[in-house]
Amino acid sequence: MGKDVVSFFDENAARYDRWYDEHPREYQEQIKLIKDAIRKGNDVEIGVGTGRFAQKLGIKVGVDPSEGMLRIAAARGIFPILAYADRLPFISKYFDFSLFVVTLCFLEDPVSALKEAKRVSKDVFSAIIEKGSSYADFLEKKKEGFYAYAHFYSERELLDFYSEAGLEAVDSIYSDLETEGMRYRFRVIVGH
Repeated sequence: MGKDVVSFFDENAARYDRWYDEHPREYQEQIKLIKDAIRKGNDVEIGVGTGRFAQKLGIKVGVDPSEGMLRIAAARGIFPILAYADRLPFISKYFDFSLFVVTLCFLEDPVSALKEAKRVSKDVFSAIIEKGSSYADFLEKKKEGFYAYAHFYSERELLDFYSEAGLEAVDSIYSDLETEGMRYRFRVIVGH
Protein backbone atom coordinates (compact mmCIF):
# COMPACT_ATOMS: atom_id res chain seq x y z
CA MET A 1 0.00 0.00 0.00
CA GLY A 2 1.55 3.27 -1.12
CA LYS A 3 1.97 6.33 1.07
CA ASP A 4 -0.68 8.27 -0.87
CA VAL A 5 -3.22 5.52 -0.13
CA VAL A 6 -2.27 5.46 3.56
CA SER A 7 -2.55 9.26 3.75
CA PHE A 8 -5.97 9.15 2.13
CA PHE A 9 -7.20 6.56 4.64
CA ASP A 10 -5.67 8.54 7.54
CA GLU A 11 -7.50 11.69 6.50
CA ASN A 12 -10.81 9.93 5.82
CA ALA A 13 -11.00 7.27 8.55
CA ALA A 14 -14.26 8.55 10.05
CA ARG A 15 -15.87 8.81 6.60
CA TYR A 16 -14.79 5.25 5.81
CA ASP A 17 -16.23 4.02 9.11
CA ARG A 18 -19.59 5.73 8.51
CA TRP A 19 -20.21 3.59 5.41
CA TYR A 20 -20.99 0.64 7.69
CA ASP A 21 -23.53 2.69 9.67
CA GLU A 22 -25.16 3.73 6.39
CA HIS A 23 -25.19 0.14 5.00
CA PRO A 24 -26.02 -2.07 8.01
CA ARG A 25 -27.61 -4.89 6.01
CA GLU A 26 -24.57 -5.40 3.77
CA TYR A 27 -22.25 -5.17 6.77
CA GLN A 28 -24.20 -7.82 8.70
CA GLU A 29 -24.31 -10.13 5.66
CA GLN A 30 -20.53 -9.80 5.23
CA ILE A 31 -19.98 -10.53 8.94
CA LYS A 32 -22.20 -13.62 8.71
CA LEU A 33 -20.28 -15.07 5.76
CA ILE A 34 -16.91 -14.50 7.44
CA LYS A 35 -18.20 -16.05 10.70
CA ASP A 36 -19.26 -19.11 8.70
CA ALA A 37 -15.67 -19.50 7.46
CA ILE A 38 -13.47 -18.73 10.47
CA ARG A 39 -13.09 -20.26 13.89
CA LYS A 40 -12.10 -18.80 17.24
CA GLY A 41 -8.47 -18.70 18.24
CA ASN A 42 -5.44 -16.46 18.60
CA ASP A 43 -5.94 -14.38 15.49
CA VAL A 44 -5.08 -11.13 13.73
CA GLU A 45 -6.84 -9.00 11.14
CA ILE A 46 -4.39 -7.60 8.61
CA GLY A 47 -5.69 -4.33 7.18
CA VAL A 48 -7.95 -3.96 10.21
CA GLY A 49 -8.99 -0.44 9.26
CA THR A 50 -11.35 0.95 11.88
CA GLY A 51 -11.83 -2.44 13.53
CA ARG A 52 -15.45 -2.97 12.50
CA PHE A 53 -14.93 -6.58 11.44
CA ALA A 54 -12.38 -7.49 14.11
CA GLN A 55 -14.69 -6.27 16.87
CA LYS A 56 -17.72 -8.23 15.62
CA LEU A 57 -15.60 -11.36 15.01
CA GLY A 58 -13.85 -11.28 18.39
CA ILE A 59 -10.41 -10.63 16.88
CA LYS A 60 -8.23 -8.81 19.40
CA VAL A 61 -5.18 -7.77 17.31
CA GLY A 62 -5.29 -5.56 14.22
CA VAL A 63 -2.56 -4.46 11.82
CA ASP A 64 -2.85 -1.42 9.58
CA PRO A 65 -0.48 1.22 8.15
CA SER A 66 -3.00 4.02 8.81
CA GLU A 67 -2.75 5.69 12.20
CA GLY A 68 -6.15 7.34 11.69
CA MET A 69 -7.83 3.99 11.12
CA LEU A 70 -6.00 2.37 14.04
CA ARG A 71 -7.16 5.10 16.46
CA ILE A 72 -10.77 4.14 15.74
CA ALA A 73 -9.94 0.40 15.95
CA ALA A 74 -8.27 0.95 19.34
CA ALA A 75 -11.41 2.72 20.59
CA ARG A 76 -13.27 -0.50 19.67
CA GLY A 77 -10.96 -2.54 21.88
CA ILE A 78 -8.63 -3.82 19.15
CA PHE A 79 -4.91 -3.92 20.03
CA PRO A 80 -3.46 -1.76 17.23
CA ILE A 81 -0.21 -2.58 15.43
CA LEU A 82 1.10 0.03 12.98
CA ALA A 83 2.67 -2.03 10.18
CA TYR A 84 2.39 -3.00 6.53
CA ALA A 85 0.92 -6.34 5.44
CA ASP A 86 4.15 -7.47 3.80
CA ARG A 87 6.32 -6.74 6.89
CA LEU A 88 4.51 -8.05 9.96
CA PRO A 89 6.22 -7.63 13.35
CA PHE A 90 5.35 -11.10 14.69
CA ILE A 91 7.26 -14.33 15.19
CA SER A 92 6.48 -17.22 12.87
CA LYS A 93 3.23 -19.12 13.48
CA TYR A 94 2.28 -16.84 16.38
CA PHE A 95 -1.40 -16.75 15.34
CA ASP A 96 -3.92 -19.48 14.63
CA PHE A 97 -5.16 -17.47 11.65
CA SER A 98 -4.81 -14.21 9.78
CA LEU A 99 -7.79 -12.48 8.20
CA PHE A 100 -7.89 -9.97 5.34
CA VAL A 101 -11.26 -8.25 4.80
CA VAL A 102 -11.39 -6.32 1.52
CA THR A 103 -7.70 -5.53 1.98
CA LEU A 104 -5.88 -7.37 -0.79
CA CYS A 105 -7.50 -5.10 -3.40
CA PHE A 106 -5.59 -2.12 -1.95
CA LEU A 107 -2.15 -3.76 -1.86
CA GLU A 108 0.54 -3.32 -4.48
CA ASP A 109 1.71 -6.92 -3.94
CA PRO A 110 -1.02 -9.21 -2.55
CA VAL A 111 1.22 -12.30 -2.85
CA SER A 112 3.85 -10.82 -0.49
CA ALA A 113 1.11 -10.02 2.03
CA LEU A 114 -0.25 -13.56 1.80
CA LYS A 115 3.27 -14.99 2.28
CA GLU A 116 3.67 -12.88 5.43
CA ALA A 117 0.26 -13.96 6.70
CA LYS A 118 1.26 -17.58 6.11
CA ARG A 119 4.50 -16.99 8.00
CA VAL A 120 2.79 -15.59 11.10
CA SER A 121 -0.26 -17.89 11.20
CA LYS A 122 -1.41 -21.42 10.57
CA ASP A 123 -4.38 -20.47 8.36
CA VAL A 124 -5.15 -17.48 6.15
CA PHE A 125 -8.66 -16.20 5.35
CA SER A 126 -9.28 -13.56 2.68
CA ALA A 127 -12.63 -11.85 2.13
CA ILE A 128 -12.97 -10.02 -1.18
CA ILE A 129 -15.45 -8.17 -3.33
CA GLU A 130 -15.09 -10.34 -6.40
CA LYS A 131 -14.14 -8.87 -9.77
CA GLY A 132 -16.73 -8.99 -12.54
CA SER A 133 -19.82 -7.76 -10.72
CA SER A 134 -21.56 -4.50 -11.55
CA TYR A 135 -20.56 -3.09 -8.14
CA ALA A 136 -16.87 -4.06 -8.45
CA ASP A 137 -16.78 -2.62 -11.97
CA PHE A 138 -18.39 0.60 -10.72
CA LEU A 139 -15.90 0.91 -7.85
CA GLU A 140 -12.87 0.25 -10.05
CA LYS A 141 -13.92 2.99 -12.48
CA LYS A 142 -14.18 5.59 -9.70
CA LYS A 143 -11.39 8.12 -9.83
CA GLU A 144 -12.03 9.44 -6.34
CA GLY A 145 -12.70 8.07 -2.89
CA PHE A 146 -11.43 4.90 -1.27
CA TYR A 147 -11.87 2.57 -4.19
CA ALA A 148 -9.94 4.82 -6.58
CA TYR A 149 -6.97 2.90 -5.11
CA ALA A 150 -8.50 -0.57 -5.45
CA HIS A 151 -8.01 -3.38 -7.91
CA PHE A 152 -10.47 -6.26 -7.60
CA TYR A 153 -9.65 -9.90 -8.28
CA SER A 154 -11.56 -12.94 -9.46
CA GLU A 155 -11.72 -16.14 -7.45
CA ARG A 156 -9.24 -17.70 -9.91
CA GLU A 157 -6.77 -14.84 -9.46
CA LEU A 158 -7.02 -15.08 -5.68
CA LEU A 159 -6.51 -18.86 -5.80
CA ASP A 160 -3.41 -18.25 -7.95
CA PHE A 161 -2.14 -15.73 -5.37
CA TYR A 162 -2.64 -18.32 -2.64
CA SER A 163 -0.68 -20.87 -4.65
CA GLU A 164 2.16 -18.39 -5.35
CA ALA A 165 2.31 -17.63 -1.62
CA GLY A 166 2.67 -21.33 -0.79
CA LEU A 167 -0.85 -21.61 0.60
CA GLU A 168 -3.20 -24.47 -0.15
CA ALA A 169 -6.74 -23.15 -0.64
CA VAL A 170 -9.03 -25.59 1.15
CA ASP A 171 -12.37 -23.79 0.92
CA SER A 172 -14.06 -20.98 -0.96
CA ILE A 173 -17.49 -19.72 0.08
CA TYR A 174 -19.48 -16.76 -1.16
CA SER A 175 -22.67 -14.81 -0.88
CA ASP A 176 -24.26 -12.71 -3.61
CA LEU A 177 -25.08 -9.32 -2.09
CA GLU A 178 -26.43 -5.99 -3.25
CA THR A 179 -25.57 -2.41 -2.41
CA GLU A 180 -26.72 0.85 -3.96
CA GLY A 181 -28.77 -1.15 -6.49
CA MET A 182 -25.75 -3.11 -7.73
CA ARG A 183 -24.97 -6.77 -7.17
CA TYR A 184 -21.63 -8.19 -6.09
CA ARG A 185 -20.14 -11.44 -4.91
CA PHE A 186 -18.53 -11.37 -1.47
CA ARG A 187 -16.15 -14.34 -1.28
CA VAL A 188 -14.02 -15.84 1.50
CA ILE A 189 -11.04 -18.05 0.60
CA VAL A 190 -9.61 -20.32 3.30
CA GLY A 191 -6.06 -21.61 3.09
CA HIS A 192 -3.19 -23.09 5.04
